[in-house]
Amino acid sequence: SNEESEADPVGYHPEFAHQFFGDKETIYGYENFRLILHYTDATMFLYPEFSFSAAVSSVEKDMKEDDIMGKLKSQLPCDQMNMMVESREEFKILLLKQKKFKPFGELVIKFTKNDKCFELYKVSGCSTEFNAFLERVQSLALWYIDAAQYTDNYDPRWLHYLLFESRGHESGDGSRAYSFAGYASLYRFYAYPDRIRPRIAQIMLLPQYRKNGIGAKLLDAICKDLCSMTEVLDITAEDPADNFIYLRDYVDCLNCSKLPEFSPEKLKGGFSMEMRKTALEKLRITKRQCRRVYEILRLKCTNMKDPDEAKAYRLDVKRRLEVPMKRNERDWKKIQRALNDSEYAKVTNRCS
Repeated sequence: SNEESEADPVGYHPEFAHQFFGDKETIYGYENFRLILHYTDATMFLYPEFSFSAAVSSVEKDMKEDDIMGKLKSQLPCDQMNMMVESREEFKILLLKQKKFKPFGELVIKFTKNDKCFELYKVSGCSTEFNAFLERVQSLALWYIDAAQYTDNYDPRWLHYLLFESRGHESGDGSRAYSFAGYASLYRFYAYPDRIRPRIAQIMLLPQYRKNGIGAKLLDAICKDLCSMTEVLDITAEDPADNFIYLRDYVDCLNCSKLPEFSPEKLKGGFSMEMRKTALEKLRITKRQCRRVYEILRLKCTNMKDPDEAKAYRLDVKRRLEVPMKRNERDWKKIQRALNDSEYAKVTNRCS
C-alpha cells in the first residue's frame, strides 16, 4: 500500500504459509475467515487485518481458535516487533511517514520496463537502519520463498541488491517516490587464493512485477555488476527453485548467444573448452551451468526434423549423461582390492 492507493490496494495470494501456520497451512477455529497483510510499499511496515463470521470458542467453550496475531509475531525478529501495527490509523501514519523514504546503498542501474522506471541499489555494509529495513523485507519473503530465513546482516560477507519502482512524487516538487519491487541476498564465499564466489541465497520479485521481463532484467543487472568485480570467480545459487532455474537459463542463454564461441556453427561442433573458458571469464558462469546453456542453445539451432542433426544432438547429450557412470582406473583398483576374483568378474561383466 502507498498513500495514493491505500483505500483500494491490489492483493496477491502467498505461495507458502507453513512457516506461520504449520505444514498443513491451516488456520483453526474460524468461519469465513479472511486475512489480509498490508505492507507500506516503500518502508515495508506491516498491518494485518482479518475478519470472520464466527469463532469456535463462541460455540465450544473448551476449544480455542488460533491466535492469528501471535502466529504472525512469532516469525518476526525479536527486535522488529514494532514493525507490525494493529490499527488502520497507525498504518495510515506510517504511509505518510514513508514519503521521505530514500533507498539504501549505491545505485547500480536505472531501467524502464512497460513504462515504469526502476532503480537497483547495492548494499555491501550494514547499519541499524538498513538491517531493520531488510528484516522487514525478509518477513514478506517468508510468504514467497520456501524455507526462507533471516540473514545475519552483521556478517560482512553478505551482499544485498534492492529493486525499487521509482516515480514522480504526487506533490510535483521533482522528488521521487519509491515502491519496493524485489531483492536478492548473496553470500560471498572465499575462493583460493584471493577471490570470492558469490552465491545467491535469496531472490524475490513481488507478484505485481512478475511475468513481464523485470525478473530477467533484475538478475541480468546483478550478474553484470558482479562480473565487473575482478575478485569474483563465478556466480552460483543455493538450492534454486524451478522458477529461478528457468530464469537463470534464460538470462545465461541470452548472454552466451551474443558470444562468438556460442555461434550455431561452433555449437554443432560440440561442447568445447573454449566455451567453458569464455563463459567463466566474461559471464562468471560455472562449468555445469555452461554445459546446460550449451545444450539449450544447441537444441535451438538444431533442426530436429533432420534425422542426422537430431541424432547428433541426442548422442551428444547421451555422452554427457554417461560420464558419471564410467569408473576411472583408481575406482576399479579399489573395487578389485575389496572383492575376490569371482565377485570382481561379476562386477566387470555387468559394467562392460
